[in-house]
Amino acid sequence: MLTVENSRKFRSLMSRFVTGVTVIAVPHSDEQDQVVAMTASSVTSVSLNPLLLLFCVRNESRLLPHLRAAGTFSVNILASHQDDVSRFYGGQESMGAQGDWQMQAYSAPTLTGANAAFVCRVEDLRAFGDHHVVIGEVTEMLSADPPSPALIYAAGKYMGVELHA
Repeated sequence: MLTVENSRKFRSLMSRFVTGVTVIAVPHSDEQDQVVAMTASSVTSVSLNPLLLLFCVRNESRLLPHLRAAGTFSVNILASHQDDVSRFYGGQESMGAQGDWQMQAYSAPTLTGANAAFVCRVEDLRAFGDHHVVIGEVTEMLSADPPSPALIYAAGKYMGVELHA
């Protein structure tokens, strides 16, 4: 049963799950040189054949209508020095900084300095509860080589983890 107490407990316990940090980005549906983006930790691979991944977005997110219009998005895996970018697109604009976006070569903007970026075409979009699950087919993959330390998040804190390829 959904109660305020259960909702808080669920959030608190889920914060114990250590996760990577990404920024999902789509082109603005009316202004082609603008980006609409959100921070997400709910990203996972789905399939290797075809290459599919998924993320979740709140039903009332301002990103959702732009995603529907564009039919494409990027998942940008953040490096440890990009915690300010995560804060900005996670709703803490005053504590963060906008990213530097590359828009010319791909159908979705990609974040400069990210450890990796996946450009995807929306394959499926479905509402579940107060979120939509978005499944995307990967059409392009970019990487920073060698990778920077990864940005991770747990218990309300950002941390960096060294990546060894």
